Amino acid sequence: MGFFTVKTDEETIRDYNGDGGAYISKSGIYEVVIKSVIVDKTQNGSEFLNLWIEHQGQEQPIFQAMRLTNNDGSPNLGAKLFNKLCVILGAGEGQEIADPVPRMIPMGKGGEEKECMVLEDFDDMPVKIRIQFEYRIYEGKIQESKIVRNFFRFTDNATASEIVNNSEEMGKQYEKELEIAEKVSYKDDLTEEEVSQWKKDRRSGKKESEKKPSGTGRRSFGRKA
Repeated sequence: MGFFTVKTDEETIRDYNGDGGAYISKSGIYEVVIKSVIVDKTQNGSEFLNLWIEHQGQEQPIFQAMRLTNNDGSPNLGAKLFNKLCVILGAGEGQEIADPVPRMIPMGKGGEEKECMVLEDFDDMPVKIRIQFEYRIYEGKIQESKIVRNFFRFTDNATASEIVNNSEEMGKQYEKELEIAEKVSYKDDLTEEEVSQWKKDRRSGKKESEKKPSGTGRRSFGRKA
């Protein structure tokens, strides 16, 4: 067998007019298929959901897409977002979501298969998802996160609120959010230029130096400098 085998099937040779491939790498609203909703917990006991999705044929994770509870067990705002997803996918008032079951998913280090607890009700469900990229300083390093801001019904862009209220303007909220969908969030006084340089350094393998938020050392609230 040689080094490389040429293929001429339509899928392989078709022209591509996209902007960076099927891997989600910037803020926007995306058409995806949910392959698995995965239940997990932090070391402190906070329950959250990871998503294993397919976008343009590429399966990929969204880690900590929705945090359901805080460390003390109280509800987190992410629980409302999860409830919206349930409504958009067809769940009704009072409907119970079945308990998670174990399944092997390639979410381990290097794509290794890992046993996860999965909510089967969501398998292979199409949805539109708004993702915002966020950058902040964590332990002296720049950290990139994908923040799920909203879900929309695949067929008509309706939100959960529009569905429940039987709105005559299904998709109106989608149009509003589409206008701001590409916005990036920069925390801890980070700038677009700093993040851009960080991405270049990461691609080239350059070691990242420790960075502190520029706000460090400012006076405390209520005290004069």
